[in-house]
Amino acid sequence: MILKMEKLILYALSEDKKEILDRLMGLGCVQMISPEQIEDYEALNSLSKRDDPSVYEYETKLSEISSALSVLLEYEPKAGLFTRKNELALQELLDLEGLGEALTRASGIRGIVDNIAEVKSFQSQDLFTRQALEPWADLDVPMDKLSTRWCKVLLFTLPRETDLDMLKSEAASLSCVVELVSSDADLHYVSALAQKGGLDEVQQLFKEKNGLAVTLPALTGTVKKAIADIDKRLESYQTNHDALIESLKEEAKDTSLLKRAYDQLGTAITQQRAKQNLLLTAEAFLVSGWVTEADKQKVESALERYTCYYEFQEPGPDEMPPVRFKNNSLVEPFEAITEMYGLPAPDSVDPNPLIAPFFFIFFGMMLSDAGYGLLLVLAGFIVAHLMPNKEGLGYKMFRLIGLCGISTVVWGAIYGGWFGDVITVFAKTFFGKEIVVPALINPLEEPMTILIMSMVFGVIHIFVGMGVNAYLLIKRGKVLDALFDIGFWYLVLIGLGLLLVGMVTGGGIVSEIGKWMAILGAVGLLLTGGREKPSIFGKITGGLGSLYNITSYFSDILSYSRILALGLATGVIAMVVNILATMTGSGIIGFLVFVVVFAFGHLLNLAINALGSYVHTSRLQYVEFFGKFYEGGGKPFLPLRPNTKYNLVHSKEDN
Repeated sequence: MILKMEKLILYALSEDKKEILDRLMGLGCVQMISPEQIEDYEALNSLSKRDDPSVYEYETKLSEISSALSVLLEYEPKAGLFTRKNELALQELLDLEGLGEALTRASGIRGIVDNIAEVKSFQSQDLFTRQALEPWADLDVPMDKLSTRWCKVLLFTLPRETDLDMLKSEAASLSCVVELVSSDADLHYVSALAQKGGLDEVQQLFKEKNGLAVTLPALTGTVKKAIADIDKRLESYQTNHDALIESLKEEAKDTSLLKRAYDQLGTAITQQRAKQNLLLTAEAFLVSGWVTEADKQKVESALERYTCYYEFQEPGPDEMPPVRFKNNSLVEPFEAITEMYGLPAPDSVDPNPLIAPFFFIFFGMMLSDAGYGLLLVLAGFIVAHLMPNKEGLGYKMFRLIGLCGISTVVWGAIYGGWFGDVITVFAKTFFGKEIVVPALINPLEEPMTILIMSMVFGVIHIFVGMGVNAYLLIKRGKVLDALFDIGFWYLVLIGLGLLLVGMVTGGGIVSEIGKWMAILGAVGLLLTGGREKPSIFGKITGGLGSLYNITSYFSDILSYSRILALGLATGVIAMVVNILATMTGSGIIGFLVFVVVFAFGHLLNLAINALGSYVHTSRLQYVEFFGKFYEGGGKPFLPLRPNTKYNLVHSKEDN
């Protein structure tokens, strides 16, 4: 159900402000609202000042801590998926006195990271230089002696296809000596000793040969010596880099201080932002927020010790309170389906108790293999049990997987599917025996039976959605609208159904009843569908348009044929996997091939068809079911509570 919300209006002394906010945070059941959402401003004239603290300082510190943690988490020993988080008391989160040590440590980590970046920069520079020098390693001329008074050594790269003998001959005519230094797959690296007076002619010659002049970095000594010096520096850089990494690994052995500081700052920011929703004077302040009716007693008990005045008010006609669900353990996992679609309006109905049985049934019929269902049951419930955080969407989703696994086991047993027909195939291949697994319904032999079941479930599903719409209309005093817009459609659809049954079974009385029900419903829709139109023509066309919606209902009912389609797909693919797994026959090799193909094939089939079943079952809820009654637009209930990522709050404020 959707819990009823009331608005808390609290006037208290400014001296109690921090303590009251701390207690409300500890309760975790009050959603603060801004002063703009308070209607009676005339009564609040004296509370003109807004407590609007800046959170910039806390956000800056949180950024420093977050950056340090992001570095350390790369080197932190990997914790298991289900490792329980550290537990802190609420007061430990609210006490910020120990932040200095954490910030100092974060600063030190930032210094290490900066040093690593500097070392990497030097490494990159030297690696680039070494790469440029490598082809010239055999050049035995000192780099600071490439030019004399009369001569100069020029360096060029030439395409690999260049005829070096011809080049040397042409260069000799210019009093230039060309020597090959090295070659690779694409280029020749050559030196040219030329007289300074003929440099232009030499450069022109190389240009004609598609040569490119090379200028090496300013160095002392030979290229080989320079490379050796670079290698020594690179080795030193690597040593420094490794030492710095070891420092980070040492820091990462215990990140509890930084994680605690992170959650302390996150909680402090949440609290500071909550203060932006206060109105106050020098001596008093006002708190306003949403509280569920069930939590009123907790809030009253917490406020008894303070000098304050408070009251709870019903939501105004123009107010939109947040939405919070309260359902039993079987329905609660299905809240994940609704939350991913969007929350309902607070004055609507909770769709989760209605979704639960249909989602449960449809998913099982679509996946329809008991073996796959057992895997889902184990995976879903075990993971949910081991998760440290028992709140949130993830926990609900894994419990939902477990429940859907139970449905899959049931429908798989009805269809006789246990990893397809693996029992029959395995017994025949490896033991030469015929074992037939009993099935109440064989999908391959009786597809029409499953199709009819799917349609029947679909009609019930749609009728329930229509009934919820009628309930909402009656609840809001629109009884005639419920009769005209829902009741007449019930007559039409049920009448057509009875007419179809009578035609198939030859039952005259059933067909007759169905015919007159359909006619009565159609006439009612025709006469009332355009009742809100001002003109006679508008009323007639409105009635005809309403009656035309019969095509939409037929389309919705046909959509449930996907239940048959996905169930058949799962079973057929599973059978194909089993055939492939036994193609090599019996024996040790055949058994090993069977195990590999069986495991891979069925896991792949489970992954694909479980996802398909989830998507298509959700679609039947979102489109065919929600389309009949759902009113969205609800906002989630976000109470003031500790904002933690790495720690659990094990002790909230007592009542």
